[in-house]
Amino acid sequence: MLKNFKNGYAVAEGSNVAKNEKNDCVVRAIANACGVSYDEAHKFCSETFDRKQGKGTQLFSFIMKQIKGIKFNGPAQLSLFDDNNGKIVNVKHIGDMPKAGGKLINPKYKHKKVAFTVKEFARKFNKGNYIVAVNKHALAICDGVIVDNSNYQTDGYRRVVESAFRIS
Repeated sequence: MLKNFKNGYAVAEGSNVAKNEKNDCVVRAIANACGVSYDEAHKFCSETFDRKQGKGTQLFSFIMKQIKGIKFNGPAQLSLFDDNNGKIVNVKHIGDMPKAGGKLINPKYKHKKVAFTVKEFARKFNKGNYIVAVNKHALAICDGVIVDNSNYQTDGYRRVVESAFRIS
């Protein structure tokens, strides 16, 4: 069981949008890694990935690789005439797993190129915020703490990191 784990659903508490959602791991990963509300991340995913309610986020890694920065406007009632109270975060693709031709290789293995597991990635990249794509799922890693669905606390740390993005 992971000790460096935080429930990723906490970001959705109090959101009316989240009450009717499922398959929203990318929304929660973006909200947790970028430090924005669930509703702001949901709006970003709807606009950027053409995400439909209750459906997963298609082509997540492919589109994220093309994004250099994200501008969140903050709560609409606070930004009446200007958008100076928004938040801008930088996105940097740091790599893909070796099987996909990437260079995100776990240095613990010398005999062949092996991808990072979620646990090893969190251990190596323990400073800063990251969005990590695993097989049909996404999660956040914030300063070495894995922020994910609570059911992944016991066995989710062994999943292979397919793609990773640094958020700053």
